[in-house]
Amino acid sequence: MTAREHTALVGHGGVHIVEGAGGTRRHALHLVKVMVPVDGPLEVDVEGGRPFGVRAPVLTGAGVVHSVGAPGVTVTVFLPPDGLGAGAQAVARGRVLVLEGAQADRVRAAARAVLRGRLDHAAAHELMRACAAAFAPSGPPFDRRVLRAMRRLAEQAPGRPALGPLAAAEGLSRSRLSHLFHDAFGHPLRDYVTFLRVMTAVRALVEAPPARAALAGGFHDQAHLARAVAATLGRTPGSVARSHFVQAPAAAGPRMIP
Repeated sequence: MTAREHTALVGHGGVHIVEGAGGTRRHALHLVKVMVPVDGPLEVDVEGGRPFGVRAPVLTGAGVVHSVGAPGVTVTVFLPPDGLGAGAQAVARGRVLVLEGAQADRVRAAARAVLRGRLDHAAAHELMRACAAAFAPSGPPFDRRVLRAMRRLAEQAPGRPALGPLAAAEGLSRSRLSHLFHDAFGHPLRDYVTFLRVMTAVRALVEAPPARAALAGGFHDQAHLARAVAATLGRTPGSVARSHFVQAPAAAGPRMIP
């Protein structure tokens, strides 16, 4: 039986609900992710570690290579590491963590509240805020120059972003910006650029055929896009396109798919 999927898009993050057995291939998502199993365990396989099953919520840091299987309803919350997800990213940098105690209870309650109501932009944003509030940053704060550069990157054309001028606008060289980014997020800046291109293409998949979506993201063709989507999201472009998307109000600005 094919799982039913619902996705609400909020800024550079969002909420994804899967009803029925679902899962992903091994991938590295460049967002902070909180996975909440509702009526079954999560089966998590992290690169370099042993697979494990758990019924508690799981936090995945940005850029961590992993795959997930879920036999039942699962609510996944995607938090941009340069915004709502900053605290969660600081806690989980380079790791996958099983949540316990008050953190787990808070996240579960927020996810179940969304399931009892209607998944719309407002409900998704409230769930994202609730998950973000469950994590207090640990360690030094992120360099604001890196955060500003990330936001500007998201506003540029996805094909070939001008990293040199972007770094210079923050008083940095391109190599220094790349170094600071890696220190903050634990993965290369070039991978984040690819992630943004994938998000642009996936957003286009909502209304356009795969060939046009590939061009929108600066990919050579559908095959190139399919490889990038699999590496970033652990899914195929077709499975992404079949999800039921809840779009934000037009006044809320551009949306990107987690």
